[in-house]
Amino acid sequence: MTMFNQETPIYLQLRKHIEERILSGILSDEEAIPSLRSMARDYSLNPITVSNALSALVDEGVLYKKRGLGIFVAAGARQLIIKMRSKDFISETLEPIIRSAQQLDIPKQQIIELTDTIYGGNNE
Repeated sequence: MTMFNQETPIYLQLRKHIEERILSGILSDEEAIPSLRSMARDYSLNPITVSNALSALVDEGVLYKKRGLGIFVAAGARQLIIKMRSKDFISETLEPIIRSAQQLDIPKQQIIELTDTIYGGNNE
């Protein structure tokens, strides 16, 4: 499976891939994830690379280890990922876009209307 690119360290890409599987519901709270060895084999990766990705997710509380049983998705992992990614999205993507819109004299009301259209007019 060639899902990895050369621009980003592979362990970060694998970590993001696992997060995506949790966000999409493929992996649920308290569900066991495949073993380190099987992931290394399935993705044709060095086990150390897989271990680095899993360790980072364990350190963040997205996954947890059960001694002798494996690694599992933590309760609330999806919400934790959303919280972490939302913060990054706002600071790295949304703020620069809004600043660019301001420089282009795009009216604030137009941005609000577009946001309402995309969100379906909900205030949430």
